[in-house]
Amino acid sequence: MSRLRVLLCLLLALVPFSSTPNARAANRSKDLPPVYRHWIEVEVPYIITAEERKAFLLLTTDAQRDSFIDAFWKVRDPDPNSSVNTYKEEHYRRLAYVNENFGDPRYEDGWRTDRGRMYIILGAPKQRAKYNDVGNVRPMEIWFYQTDTPALPPYFYLLFYKRSPSEDYRLYSPTYDTPVRLCSTGETRNDPVNALKIIRDSLGEEVARTTVSLIPSEHVNTKEFEPSMESEAMLATLNDLPDNPVNKERLAANRMRESVTTSVFLGGENTSLSYETFRDDHGRMTLSYLLDMRYADPQIVGTHPDGSNYYDLTLRTDVQAPAGKLAYTQEDRLTGNLTAAQAEVARKKHFGAEARLPLVPGNYNIVATLTNNVDKSATRLRASVTVPAPKSGSLAFSGLLAYAAPAAVPDPNNLLPFSGSHFRFTPRGAQNVYIRQGEKLSLVFQLWLDPRTAASADTEKIHLHYVFGSIAASHDEATQEDEEVDGGNRDQAGNLLTGHTLNTAALSPGSYQVVVSARREGEQKTAYATLNLHVAADADSTGTWTAYGPSDPGGEAVDDLKRGLSAQAQGSDSEAQAAFQRALAESQGDMRAMDSLAALLSSKGMTDQLAALSQEPVLAKNAASPTTLLAISGALNKTGNPKAAARLLETQITLQPPSIELYNALADACQAAGNTSRANQVRAMAANLKK
Repeated sequence: MSRLRVLLCLLLALVPFSSTPNARAANRSKDLPPVYRHWIEVEVPYIITAEERKAFLLLTTDAQRDSFIDAFWKVRDPDPNSSVNTYKEEHYRRLAYVNENFGDPRYEDGWRTDRGRMYIILGAPKQRAKYNDVGNVRPMEIWFYQTDTPALPPYFYLLFYKRSPSEDYRLYSPTYDTPVRLCSTGETRNDPVNALKIIRDSLGEEVARTTVSLIPSEHVNTKEFEPSMESEAMLATLNDLPDNPVNKERLAANRMRESVTTSVFLGGENTSLSYETFRDDHGRMTLSYLLDMRYADPQIVGTHPDGSNYYDLTLRTDVQAPAGKLAYTQEDRLTGNLTAAQAEVARKKHFGAEARLPLVPGNYNIVATLTNNVDKSATRLRASVTVPAPKSGSLAFSGLLAYAAPAAVPDPNNLLPFSGSHFRFTPRGAQNVYIRQGEKLSLVFQLWLDPRTAASADTEKIHLHYVFGSIAASHDEATQEDEEVDGGNRDQAGNLLTGHTLNTAALSPGSYQVVVSARREGEQKTAYATLNLHVAADADSTGTWTAYGPSDPGGEAVDDLKRGLSAQAQGSDSEAQAAFQRALAESQGDMRAMDSLAALLSSKGMTDQLAALSQEPVLAKNAASPTTLLAISGALNKTGNPKAAARLLETQITLQPPSIELYNALADACQAAGNTSRANQVRAMAANLKK
């Protein structure tokens, strides 16, 4: 099938497992040309993710920035087939509205106000009630919202108030502000219960209730004052909504739409994806795949101004559960330099891109997008894959991998693509393999047995039977070969790496099938693995060269984090929890496992286990996200341990930028622990941030 090739504008290259933007990148906006500085600082600050902001600030040309902005809006377009991007139009309508109706219209600064910020993020409220000059209550507005995003409650209020006639409305926090801030009389000073009574008498029970909790469904006692932690968590989510996992998952899903990157052409019959799954000596699965371009593409090789040759590609992999839920997105950069001789050969050979995906057993859909950064072209291929779950007491295959030189290269940590039992193999293919006529076919695979125990036999004969020949009945009889391997050599998880080289000299050009069977000595039960073999005439075959990106420096911790995310996508929360806990134990300051585990435990209402996360050593030296800290400290408070919540938050506020939400939570914990002086001190710190 011929391919459609068009130039990419500029694919948005976001790495989902990247860190928070550094301070240097954050300060570069002042160096931008005015139009781009206005875009990043005024037009989109409330909707751009941290990764997007960092990526934009690292761009060096206006052409790159224009392409980035175009991609930014495309990925948010709810209907890419429409000529009108309704998301973009609605965003600029909101921006214009807040600049006209909030702040000072002369300076178009409504976007800076609290009301303007919330309006830009959430749009117009369903209801909007104003309370001006009522008794001893300061001017207030209460906005009611109904949302369909899982990141926020389905129904909630926002309350804004004016501290003085010259000030703009501020967003109200039940914990930080308390009803005291809403009253203009001095008799309520430091007495939220009395302030609540004044509001109730002046404006009614419903308004009084809203000053205690912004969540309509939450139980509230307006005769006493107990501020709502659920409201604080919601306000924290609103403050960080662009980087909320729900929003980032939606953006990642949108990036997979064909029409978002219309310059990407679809892989057809000349592009294939084959994969192999290996099990490590802990019993954990990793799938490796080969995206094989079955044609020679001279444009893979680029030339530097000094005449030297190179290749530069980006392989993006989106891993989805069968129902379409995104597990995670991975991006690998495939780069290298080539000698003149290597470049000449590479231009004439087929190219294959390799990637490695840690997964738990299950069925997945993989969307692989390979971008050639030399000529800005890309290809995308979708494939369904299965990561098997070997049964106890059974004998099973990993699958058959055809490999080429170099082979059996030591890989002690199994962190490279197509590595099994600590050896890496250069892939030729798995489910489908192409060879020249007369070439030998080298195969490698794992046999999966039960783990070795003290009672295991020293030797355990396994009979392997190889059959290969034409799938057409009219052809000659298939070739058969036999061998024996010793299952006693398996590793602690029950993996036995073995292989065989088949002599295919007698095969004429055509399509064939390879079938390998295995059975234990003395047993009739047999396991099978198959592979489709395509033999080409020597003149029709040019060979394949492959490339892969560097291994992730996070090692096993990142692997288990990804396995946890894949388990969540499969709906296996217990398996996800176990994987996140392993990742947390293995990590050296990477907080993604902590954030993922805390979010999972919080969603399941596992309060005791959530509170126990406060004991993790990683929290003593590394900053956690405010959402995670609020969840853990809230769990500690619920389990009657506010002192532990205070200790955790005291440590964390020294490790990260000042945060009103964290100061409020710390003040509450100190107050609950009986440390009123510290609570007041921290509330003053929060007040200074609010100014």
